[in-house]
Amino acid sequence: MINDVTKIVLPFFSTPTNYADVLKQLAMTALYEVYFLTFLLRGIPRIDTLFKVGPSWGPVGKALAPYDVLNPSGRLVAIIVAALTFSFRFHDRVSDLLGIRRTFDIKHILIPLLRGVDPDANEEKERRVAQHRDELMRSVYYKYTSSTDPSALVDKHDIQQALSVWLSFWVFLEGIFYFGAAAAIAWWMKSPNLSIVLGGISTALIALAILQRFRLPKYSKTQVDKIVNDPTASYDVKKRFDAL
Repeated sequence: MINDVTKIVLPFFSTPTNYADVLKQLAMTALYEVYFLTFLLRGIPRIDTLFKVGPSWGPVGKALAPYDVLNPSGRLVAIIVAALTFSFRFHDRVSDLLGIRRTFDIKHILIPLLRGVDPDANEEKERRVAQHRDELMRSVYYKYTSSTDPSALVDKHDIQQALSVWLSFWVFLEGIFYFGAAAAIAWWMKSPNLSIVLGGISTALIALAILQRFRLPKYSKTQVDKIVNDPTASYDVKKRFDAL
């Protein structure tokens, strides 16, 4: 119960136990970030006027007007962005655009797995492995590293540690776009000082994302080694690679 509350109130300080947790915590982090950004952007008169339009309409608007200091319009924007982040898996879309997950899966998971079970594998076989990345990740990796399978080969603690590092990486990556977009809006609205500050934060998040990215191979190596060192799993994985 306490952990569930922490995931909602302080999503960045909670360790995800599965991929569904990662999605929820990314959405909650996006909600906080966007809500904070709307506060800053409302320092621009034109944006503040726009945000006051909604609360000024009808009886609901009049009821909300005294609470405008709590930024109800900004909360609505944040909820919409968080919902879209969750529904469309924004981090996946960014990853697809930049080739982040594909490159990582091939370089740090599939090729090490191939070399672990078949030291004599040649470049042609590595090329075929890269071409079948999606199906192979399911059959030779996720099969043994499922966070929801109590009998998964890889220890649950190792899986959760990897999920936690990936979560931090995705938080930083998404934050780059949120703060970058806010910086662009501030610049467009002729607020260069705010734009520079937000742009600086976005740049800092790029550095943090890069640093976090360097940590990821350590966790995938632990999982790959576990699969390679298990006789049954190693045999099944090699059999799957040989079928390419």
